[in-house]
Amino acid sequence: MTIIEEHHVDKQRSENTSLFCDRSRLRAELAQLEEQPDSVATRRRIRMLRRRVDDITSQIVTSNMGLVRSYTRRFGGAANAHSRADFESAGMLGLMRAVDSYDPERGTFGQWAFKPIQREVLRAVRDNDHPNLNLGDFEKRPQILRAARQLRGVDDSYSPSDAEIAAAADVTVAQVRRVLSPPRLTSLSQPADDDNESTLDDSIPSDELSPEHAVLSKFTLAALEQFGLRALDQRELYVVVRRFGLDGEPIEKLTEIGETLALSREAVRQIEAKALAKLQHPIVMSKLGRPGDPRSHAHSTV
Repeated sequence: MTIIEEHHVDKQRSENTSLFCDRSRLRAELAQLEEQPDSVATRRRIRMLRRRVDDITSQIVTSNMGLVRSYTRRFGGAANAHSRADFESAGMLGLMRAVDSYDPERGTFGQWAFKPIQREVLRAVRDNDHPNLNLGDFEKRPQILRAARQLRGVDDSYSPSDAEIAAAADVTVAQVRRVLSPPRLTSLSQPADDDNESTLDDSIPSDELSPEHAVLSKFTLAALEQFGLRALDQRELYVVVRRFGLDGEPIEKLTEIGETLALSREAVRQIEAKALAKLQHPIVMSKLGRPGDPRSHAHSTV
């Protein structure tokens, strides 16, 4: 490492330390305020602190994006632009999880963040390149293939047994078999009979709503608008409305919403997940109820 690189690393560590100290202090104050009696002043202070925590978190993520790019670069050679964007979005998710779980007493943030970033990127690479392997098998795949090559050596006619490869790679025989002979994924366009007259896709029930279900959906949407959407903040509301076309406009993808909000696709995914979790809260669900149920608030408003 050059003197310039060492200076950059030291500067990065110092900046991380300062940002995490500020974030920890603000979160501690926020936790205390949330336990105090409710008042206008308290709510105002809580909102301000949450914004400041979000701002500092964004600074930490932006400052450490190099960790994500450095790791995802390993998989960029054979991937197309869309896949590389997926890998980087996954790395961003790992980085944000590292920020939330970081313990300064366990080492530098760069060391702490490596595992979460690696886990999410490998998951994305697996989904893109090897969807027929579970994540655990995919993570062991490099060492299994390496062990098989080493045991085979220069003699291409020799085929080591699964047990030999498992012992050399320190994995189970079942893992070796799944990696070397992965299960085939069946296409929905594959013929379902010998005459090739129907496909597996034909056996899937239609998702078109019957007239009865369409009416019930309108009741549910009306209740959702009155009771559920009010539980969301402005950004969560925007994401949910655009993701599901609740305003009658065409549904947008995570990337498209991210461009509008100046957020990464994964950040939009996190907002969507948080919003849906709010909508599924027992209190909100009890207000929505079931259309036709006299105890339901939804029924009384339609």
